Amino acid sequence: MHGGSATRLDGDVGEQGSQPAATSCVHTLRYTPSARLKIFLSYGHDRFQALAFHLKAQLQRRGHVVWLDIEKLSAGIDWEEGIAGGLSWVRDAGQDGRVLLVMTPHALRRPDGYCLNEVARAASLRLNIFPVMVAESVPPPSIAMLPFFDMRDCVPGEAEQALAKESSEWRDLMKGCLETPTFLAKAERLYTMLELFDSMTNYGVPAVAGLANLSLFPGFDSAHLDTPRGNSVRRLLSPSLSVSPSRGGSILLETSAEELTLTDANLQNGEGVSGGGADMLAVNFPPASPLNVDKDVSGVATTAEDIAHNTPGEDATVSSRKTRYVLSYDGSCFVLAQQIYHDLTGAGFSVYPVSSAGSSSEVTVGSDGSATIATGEHSSREDGLQWASAEKDGKVILLLTAESVGRPHGVSLNDVSAAMSAGLGFVPLLVRPCEIPLSICRIQWLDMTDCLHYRGGDSGTATSLNTLRYESRKGQLISALEGTLDHEGQQARLFSLLAPFNFQRQISQLTERFVGREWLFEQFQQWVQGPTTSSSSLSTCSSAPAREPTSRRVFWVVGQIGSGKTSVAAQMIQRCPEIAAFHFARQEDEQTHNARRCVLSLAYQLTTQLPEYAHYLQSHEPLEEMVPVASFVELVSQLLLGPLNAIARPTTYRSLVLLIDGIEWLIPALSSASSMPSLSGGSLRETKDEECLVSMLPAVVSRLPDWVRVVVLSREDPPVLSKLHAFEPADVIVDHFHQENDQDIRRYLNLSLSKLPLSEVDFAEASAQNVDVVPDNNHEFGLEQVVELIARRSEGLFLYAVNVVQAITEGRLRLHELAELPVGMGAYLQQFFASHFSDHDMYKRRVRPVLEVLCAAYEPLPLATLARVLEWDVYEQRDANAVLGSLFCIEAGYDADSQLLRPFHSSVLDWVQDSSSSGDFFVDVASGHERLGRWAAHEYQTLTRTNAFEFVNLNYELETTGDEKLKAKIYIVRNACNHLMQAHGGDCMQLVAAFAADEKFQLARRLLHVRAAGLQSFFHGDISRERAQELLARRQPHRVGSFLIRYTSRQRTYCASFVAALDEATGNPKFRHNLIHHLDNGSYSTVAPAEVTEKTILYPDLISFVEQYQRKGVLTAPVAREAPLNREISSNADEKPGE
Repeated sequence: MHGGSATRLDGDVGEQGSQPAATSCVHTLRYTPSARLKIFLSYGHDRFQALAFHLKAQLQRRGHVVWLDIEKLSAGIDWEEGIAGGLSWVRDAGQDGRVLLVMTPHALRRPDGYCLNEVARAASLRLNIFPVMVAESVPPPSIAMLPFFDMRDCVPGEAEQALAKESSEWRDLMKGCLETPTFLAKAERLYTMLELFDSMTNYGVPAVAGLANLSLFPGFDSAHLDTPRGNSVRRLLSPSLSVSPSRGGSILLETSAEELTLTDANLQNGEGVSGGGADMLAVNFPPASPLNVDKDVSGVATTAEDIAHNTPGEDATVSSRKTRYVLSYDGSCFVLAQQIYHDLTGAGFSVYPVSSAGSSSEVTVGSDGSATIATGEHSSREDGLQWASAEKDGKVILLLTAESVGRPHGVSLNDVSAAMSAGLGFVPLLVRPCEIPLSICRIQWLDMTDCLHYRGGDSGTATSLNTLRYESRKGQLISALEGTLDHEGQQARLFSLLAPFNFQRQISQLTERFVGREWLFEQFQQWVQGPTTSSSSLSTCSSAPAREPTSRRVFWVVGQIGSGKTSVAAQMIQRCPEIAAFHFARQEDEQTHNARRCVLSLAYQLTTQLPEYAHYLQSHEPLEEMVPVASFVELVSQLLLGPLNAIARPTTYRSLVLLIDGIEWLIPALSSASSMPSLSGGSLRETKDEECLVSMLPAVVSRLPDWVRVVVLSREDPPVLSKLHAFEPADVIVDHFHQENDQDIRRYLNLSLSKLPLSEVDFAEASAQNVDVVPDNNHEFGLEQVVELIARRSEGLFLYAVNVVQAITEGRLRLHELAELPVGMGAYLQQFFASHFSDHDMYKRRVRPVLEVLCAAYEPLPLATLARVLEWDVYEQRDANAVLGSLFCIEAGYDADSQLLRPFHSSVLDWVQDSSSSGDFFVDVASGHERLGRWAAHEYQTLTRTNAFEFVNLNYELETTGDEKLKAKIYIVRNACNHLMQAHGGDCMQLVAAFAADEKFQLARRLLHVRAAGLQSFFHGDISRERAQELLARRQPHRVGSFLIRYTSRQRTYCASFVAALDEATGNPKFRHNLIHHLDNGSYSTVAPAEVTEKTILYPDLISFVEQYQRKGVLTAPVAREAPLNREISSNADEKPGE
C-alpha cells in the first residue's frame, strides 16, 4: 500500500490454511494520500498512441508528473542517454516512482520494439512497472511474472485495425473509444491503482483494479515464477490453481465478488494525491458495483476531444476569427508579441492581451468571450491558457527561442505542457533558431528569425522591430491562421532536409552601429531598379569597358579586408526587401565554405519568401529523393534554376536578389589535406571545376530568369577576379571611393564618440599632451580633433575605427593617449598586442596556445571544447575572455557549454600568422593543428574504449543541433586527420595511419560524408542489372561491400546492387540485388508495400537506408556515377527481391 499504512479490512477472513469465502460486505480502507508521483510513460509510436496521450493528460491533471519521450528527447540528444536519464529520475523518486507500460505489438516487437530497451532498463533498476495491455502482444521476460491491467476492450477490434493508422476513420474510432463508459471506468481504476500501490503485486491491487480487469501472461504458472508474492497473485487470478494460502503464512484477501467505490470529498481542482498528510481517503467495496468517482480529480470532465491536438495527423479546420489565441513568449520577444497582438486584433482575430514582464494589468473577459486589459492585477499566462481553452479550438501562438522553449528552464515549456493537456493547438513562430520541442515539431512553423533587431548582437535582448521584414511575415502569419495549419510540418521538413545556416547573430552585431554607405546603397538601388539589358556600368571609372547584358544582373562589391564589406551585406539584408536569400562564407567557419550547403541554405530561405517557390518544391519530385542523391550541379539545377524559371515573377518587387558575401571562400582550396585517405574508400570522384560555385556563377546567372539578380561581395583576390572576369569591372571597388569612405568613417566616429561621456575628459590636459592633429590647431582639442585624428590614421579601414572606438569605450585607451595611435591596422594590432601582452612569458604560456588552436580550427569551437583541447581547469576557462582582451569575445550560445570564442575580426588571425608583421607575437598554425589532432586522437581512443560504436551510432546531420559534446565528436570525425596531416609532430603520421586502419572510424567518416556530399552512388534508372554488375566488377581490386543504388520508376522501387562475397577459387565478385520499396507515406522499406506491418523497419530516406547497411557492414564502398542523374523511366522491370 503506497502512501501510508493499511488497516485491517472488515469482513470474513478464513483461518490460515483455508480460502476465505467471497463476501458482499463493504470493506473500508483509509490511507494517507501520497506525494506527487513521477511516472515514466513507455508506449509505442503507433495507432494506439492517442490512448497513451490521454492517460498522460489525465495523470497530469491529478497532480502527477509524467515523463514523455516526445517532450523530453529533443533533437540531438542521445536517445540512450535520454531514456536512461528518465528512468533514473523515476528511481530517484523512490516509492513515488512508477513505470507505466502501454503494451502494443509495435511497442514490444522483437528485436527492435520501441519499449523493449525501456523495459529492460527499468527492470535492471528494479523499478515499479505497471503493464497495461492495449492490444495483444508478447511481454518481455523481465515482466512475465507480473499481472497486467487489461484494456484490450477499450480500443477498436481487429477488423477495424486493418484501417490505415493515419486515416480519419481510424482517428475517429479511437476518439470514440476514449469516450466510452468502459474506457472511462477502467481508466479511473488505473489512476487509483497507481496512486494507492507501488507494485502490481501488492495484495490490494485486485480489489482496486477489479478482477475482471487483471490477467496473467501465458506461462505465468511456470515453476521459476513461484515467488511468495507472485504465488498469491496467481492464486487469485488463476481459478485452476490450489486455494492453499500463500507461503510464509501471509493472509490473502479474496475479493472476487467485490468491486470498488471511491468517494473523495477532499480531492478537487487538481489537488489529487498531493494533499497534506492530514487528508484521509475512504475507499468502500460494495459487491459488483462499478467504479464511481463522486468528484473528478481535476474538476473538469475530459473526453478524447481534449487531447485531440496530441494526436499527430489531426486535420480539423476551424473558423480562424472565432478561434481564441494566446501568445507565449520570453521577455526578449515582447516587442514582437505586442506587434502581433495589435495586428491580429486589428484584423479581427480574438487574441488574449499581452503585457511586458513586471507590468501590472487586469484582463476582463466580456460576454462575447473577448478579452480586454486594464491597469490592475497582473495577468498570468495560466489565465490566458484558461481563456483560450474555453473554446475547443483555442490555440497558442508560440514564439520560439532558446529562452522560451530551451530545456530545462524555457519560460514557455510549462505553457506547452499545459496547452497540450488542455487540448489547445499550436501556431509556432521561429524567432531565433533553437531546438523545437519534439511534442510540436511536426507542426508547421513560420520563420520570423529576421523580425527583430538585437542590442550588441546579444540575441537575448531585442531593441526594436525590424519593420521591413516583419511586414512581409505578417501576411504569411494571417494567411496561416486563416487556412489549415499543416500538422505534417512541411516547413520543419524543409528545414531538416535543407539544413540552412543561421547568420542572424552576426547580422545583429554588424548592423548595431551601422552608419553611412548611402552612396553605395544608391548605386545598389539604381542597379536593382534598372533594366538588365543596359550595357552601361555603374562604376565611376569612365574608361571602364562596357559589360555584357547578362553581367548587369550581378552587383559586385570588392574591398580589402577590414573595409566593411560584410557590414554592408548585413545592412543590405536588413533594409532591402528585394533580398530574398543570402549566404555568408566566413573565413573561420569551413562549413560555410561548402558550396553544396550554400545552395541548400539559399533554397530554404526562398521557401520562406516565395510561396510559389515553396509550392513548386513540394509538388514536384520529392526532395527526400532528390536532395540526398544529387550532385552539386544537379542541386543548382533542381533547387534554383528549375523552380525559379517555372514560377511567375513576384508582383511585390521589380527584382528578387540573392546575396553572397565572402565568395572567395567558396573556391575549393588545394591543400595537403587533399591527399588524406578518401572518405569513401577511394571511390568518390575528386572535386571538379564545374562543382565550384564561383566558377559556375556566370553560367548560372545567364540561366536564371531576368527578374532574379545576384549580389556578390569579395576581396580583390586574383582567383576570384579570374573566375568572375565575365562580371568585370566590379560595380563598387571600395578603395576607389576615398572621399565617400572617409566621410563614412567620420560619421561613424562622431556618432559613436558622441555617446561617450567625453564631458568628463579634460581636453585642456589632452591638448597639453601635445596631441597635434592638424597644423595650426592652436592646441585646441575636442571631439572634432579626436575624430580627425582617428580617421586619418585609419587609412580608410572601418575596422581600425571600430577597434579604436571599442578601446575608448572600454577604458583601455584614454584621450590623451591618442597621439600614440599608429597608422594602419597592422601597426594598431602590433601596438595592442605589445601593450596588452607586455608579459611575454604569460603570452607564450596562456595566450599563444589559444591563438594556435583558433588559427588551426576549421570551425568555430565552443569554449568547452577549447578548454578540453588546451586542458584548462575551471578557472582558466572562466578567465579566458579577460586574458585574451577585447580583440576576442565570447559569443553567447544556447547554454554555457555552447559559448564560442571568436576573434573580433578574422584579420587578427591573419596578422598573427604573418611573422614579418606580428614579430614576437607570431603564431605557428602547425602547432595548433598538432594540438587539435592529438586531442582528437586521445578523445577518440578514450570514448571508443568505453563504447566501440560511439562514433558509428552518431546522428550525422548537416547542421548539428545537439549539445557541445556531440558537436565535438562530429568535429573529430570530420577534421582529425586533416589536423594531424598539417602538423609537424614526429608521430602525427602514425596517428593518421591508425585512423586509416580503424574500420569504425572510416565507417564514421563515410556516414558523415554521405550526408554532406550526397549519395553519389545513386543511378536513377539509367542502367540495367547487367550494367550495374559491370560497374561493380570494374573496381579493382574487387571488394566486398562495393555498391550502387539505382531506380526502377515503373515499379517505384529502388534497388541496391552490391558485391556480397568473392569467389574463393577465382576471386570474382558475387552480386546481390535487393529492392528498396518507396511507400505511399514517403518512407522506404526492404519489404513490399503489401507486406509491411507495424513490425517492419522503415527508413525516412534513402540515405538512412544506406547508413543502416553501412553500419551493418553490407554496403561499404560506393561506386560513384560520372554522368548526371537520368530521370527517365527505366524499362528494367524484372528485378526480384534478394536476387
